[in-house]
Amino acid sequence: MKYGIFGGSFNPIHNGHIIIMQLSIEYLKLDRLFVIPAYQPPHKRTETLAPFEKRYRWVIDCLKEFQEIEVNDYERKKGGLSYTIDTIEHFIKMMGERPYLIIGEDMAKMFHKWYKYEEIIAKSQVCVYPRYRVSPELSFKEKFLMMDLPLIQISSSDVRKRLKTGKSVKGFVPDSIIEELMEVYS
Repeated sequence: MKYGIFGGSFNPIHNGHIIIMQLSIEYLKLDRLFVIPAYQPPHKRTETLAPFEKRYRWVIDCLKEFQEIEVNDYERKKGGLSYTIDTIEHFIKMMGERPYLIIGEDMAKMFHKWYKYEEIIAKSQVCVYPRYRVSPELSFKEKFLMMDLPLIQISSSDVRKRLKTGKSVKGFVPDSIIEELMEVYS
């Protein structure tokens, strides 16, 4: 089975995430995409992070219609800091194959700072979706699969900022979670 891993804090999930997931499934011809909300991301400040249970529930709610996508709570079950290498190793044991790891170009820019980044490269095919009109220099570009996909210019930080300043997020996030996002981030 050809499968991918799409992780993130999803603080909150937004339509950009959902579009990128769908495009990645098509581009990579994946049978299954495991979406993994980070339990405790090592690179995020916890004071701006919504509780895991809320973020996890939002992701499930927003992705329930997609047959190829499975939301997985491995990182919650594992507990502690959410390191990508641990998640990859878990899925290799579970699936018997190395995964396609889907990351954004913004994350690829700082990939050399990731915990055990060389092992991540060795144990997965790192697939990078574009985030910039002009690509930055990437340390491991020759080891990455650079996906030729359209730019999606929505970010979780933009959604949080819009909510905090009282602006609408209609069209930025699925309608089903707007009300709860307003309560959490306003």
